[in-house]
Amino acid sequence: MKKNLSIMAGIAVLIVLASYAVMYQVRYDQVAVLTTLDKTVAPTRNEAGEITDPGSLILESGYGFKAPSPIQKIRVYSKRIQLQETQLSQVQTADGQTVLVKLYLAWRIEDPYAFFVTLETEKNAHEQLASMLGELTKVISTYKFDQLVNADPDKIKLEEIEQKSLEQLNKTLGAIDPSYGIKVERVGIRRILLPEDTTQKVFEAMASTRESLAENARAEGDAEAKNIISKAEAAKSRILAFAQRRAQAIRDEGNREAAQYFSAFREDPEFAIFQRQIEALQKMLAHNTTFVLDANQLWFLKPLTGETPGQSKR
Repeated sequence: MKKNLSIMAGIAVLIVLASYAVMYQVRYDQVAVLTTLDKTVAPTRNEAGEITDPGSLILESGYGFKAPSPIQKIRVYSKRIQLQETQLSQVQTADGQTVLVKLYLAWRIEDPYAFFVTLETEKNAHEQLASMLGELTKVISTYKFDQLVNADPDKIKLEEIEQKSLEQLNKTLGAIDPSYGIKVERVGIRRILLPEDTTQKVFEAMASTRESLAENARAEGDAEAKNIISKAEAAKSRILAFAQRRAQAIRDEGNREAAQYFSAFREDPEFAIFQRQIEALQKMLAHNTTFVLDANQLWFLKPLTGETPGQSKR
């Protein structure tokens, strides 16, 4: 019984190994190149660039059969976008500052057959792209430090740098013959750091700038305060002058009226008193006021009793 189980297990292992040797799998997100005795057949394309005959390319996902290696070999590539980053490298900006920059790029295999012929493996692709990506630091060196790091977002030119880097990299890849079959989708700046000595200089420059701004703000505040005080003093002078003129006019008017009364008093004092009594009555009785008083004891009722001052004289 045990011998039969061992034989069956051995047969199963042989079947698995044989299947592995003669079968292959291509997933939905992959494409493959099948070689026969290390030779390939290029795909045929029409005028629009569409593949009419895949040749050695396997574009459909699923399982397939091949001759055992080394007669036939299968090379599978991913159709997904791949990410690649550089190490931190020193870059000198256009104004002489030193920064540490880490770049990244997103790329994919656009032409699997060309990729296989020129690079064959994704490792080789990473090496080639790494050298090209390192050259992009020259683009950064054409910009000033405050265009990379700034508190004002409008002055930062990172998007412009990334766009120029992408255009330059695709131009470099397009000039390679035969083509690598690679399409770069994006180039970007992952990190920007400052060396320790540069950081200290930046902090000192920032402190100096802030102090200058504070001094300007204080000077503007002092100037504005002096302007406000000057306007207030001028307004005060105008108001006081107007008040003095108005007071003088009131005093003059009062003096004129007083002079009239003094003249009346000098001519006939009793008649002047009588006139003042009549004016007082007019003011008191203007609103239909009713008085119930002793007429003999109130001076302002004498005109009502018929006692007219100065009558005997007239």
